[in-house]
Amino acid sequence: MIYDDIKALVAENNRSKEFSDEFVICLIWKETNFNSEARNSKTSATGLMQMTIGAVDMVNKNTPAGVHFEHAEMTDAAKAIQCGTYYLDIAKNRLGGVDVSFGTGKGYTKSITVCEDCLKNDSEHPMVALHKIHM
Repeated sequence: MIYDDIKALVAENNRSKEFSDEFVICLIWKETNFNSEARNSKTSATGLMQMTIGAVDMVNKNTPAGVHFEHAEMTDAAKAIQCGTYYLDIAKNRLGGVDVSFGTGKGYTKSITVCEDCLKNDSEHPMVALHKIHM
């Protein structure tokens, strides 16, 4: 997928009350470089937001009635973004933060928030901001 595709998908599917579309776009880039088919060979992390079986189960236990996801759906970009952004709010409010819940340790979100600020302030050059995430 390309940036414009992801931007439109995030705008339509971001369920987070805590995180901006730009943050979600940067997270998706950091996790998968916009590859909706991404799978981690060492864990069950799947899709744009690298949702694990446990994370999907947690979302299902903490979302409104009628909201339900299957881990097998995480390669569907829209469902992955919906589930993943619900998870971001759960992580922030119940699990000790995104740094902890994504299992990458302290400082995980620093490059994402820098990228988020860059996207918000320079929307003409989004790929420049995104490429800095991997430096």
